Amino acid sequence: MRKKRVLTLFSLFCAALMLASMLLMVDWTKPAQAQAADKAPDKIRIGCAICLSGPFAIGAYLSQVNPYNLWIEQTNAKGGIYVPKYKKRIPVELIIYDDRSDIETTVKMAEKLMLQDKVDFMLPPWGTAWNFAVAPVANRYKHFMMGITVSSPMLAEKLKATPYFFVVLGQPARLVPSTVALMQELGVKSVAVIHISDLFGLEHVDIFKEKIGATDIKMPILQSYPPDIQDMSPLIKRVQAENVDAFINYGYPPHTFMLNKQLMALRYNPKYFQNGVGVQYADYRDAFGAPGVDGVVGQWALTEKMPYPGAKEYFEAYQKKYGKEPGAYATLQILEQAIQKVGDLNREKIRDVIATETFDTIIGPMWFKDNINQQWPGDLAQWQNGVYEVMMPKEFRTAKPMYPKPDWPMLKE
Repeated sequence: MRKKRVLTLFSLFCAALMLASMLLMVDWTKPAQAQAADKAPDKIRIGCAICLSGPFAIGAYLSQVNPYNLWIEQTNAKGGIYVPKYKKRIPVELIIYDDRSDIETTVKMAEKLMLQDKVDFMLPPWGTAWNFAVAPVANRYKHFMMGITVSSPMLAEKLKATPYFFVVLGQPARLVPSTVALMQELGVKSVAVIHISDLFGLEHVDIFKEKIGATDIKMPILQSYPPDIQDMSPLIKRVQAENVDAFINYGYPPHTFMLNKQLMALRYNPKYFQNGVGVQYADYRDAFGAPGVDGVVGQWALTEKMPYPGAKEYFEAYQKKYGKEPGAYATLQILEQAIQKVGDLNREKIRDVIATETFDTIIGPMWFKDNINQQWPGDLAQWQNGVYEVMMPKEFRTAKPMYPKPDWPMLKE
């Protein structure tokens, strides 16, 4: 009996020693979750719900999907993102879902990425309305996003309620005055404006009406069209009949490409022609050939002539991989730099760094004021001999404006 009691006491003593050893190994200054997080993850998972199919897929691929994939490839080629906390590089994985150009699907898939897939970071969808729909969802779950293809005068007010959402793209309040100023410089006397009947088109023309009203330029036509329009020739013929100097379209890539094609077919060549989203991509130039876009003006001047470190190299890498020019790459540079400044993968801390610090990118030193990017290399550009030359602001101009616009190649004998 005594022997049994001794053995029992000895067993309890050993157990107590083991427990004490385990307790000494625990860092009680950290919660259990934080201690588990001390182990470096195998990869950094980034999620995105975006148009991979449907009418807006072309815009999504050119603006975002292709640049995302290139950045992932380049980042993983060097071992991933260096995270100071773990003193190592961690590979990056992109989990991307097709929202089929449907806003409700975008929201559902974004929630799935955040709640079920538990991605570390989120990338934004494509298009103004899509970004507006996802911004409050991302904010609710404290997933910051940097919206690349969202353009609206309402953003300043909306961003007050969504501090986790940032805006990168040059906004209408800056772009539209540049258009009006360029037309005044060129001596335009009259202009016709057509636009898609959604938030993007309506908000651009609201500002346009205000700015053009303060000039002597006449605007006999201001006409909307539905997103699913299949034939723009009736609109073109109406504009042609007015014999205006300038013709402007605020629409998305499907409308931009259609309008250029039908203008050429109808042999209508306005002196000043500013087309919609998509003009800034090499796909637009390549679809019609350099002479087929000569003199066409577009918003958002991204060009390999940008005088910033890494810009030329990025354009060359993008053209080699996709045979086209790039869209949004700078936001991923910001993400990587913010992770390194914070030292770990804490989203809240990274969000605060993005909101307050400056980042070196291929489009220059980027910083946000009230969550809106303050750096953009150019508002307007014009295709000239196959090169997208910056026109506005004038201090960024890389070539003299072509005016009147050269004839379409099919008009030449």
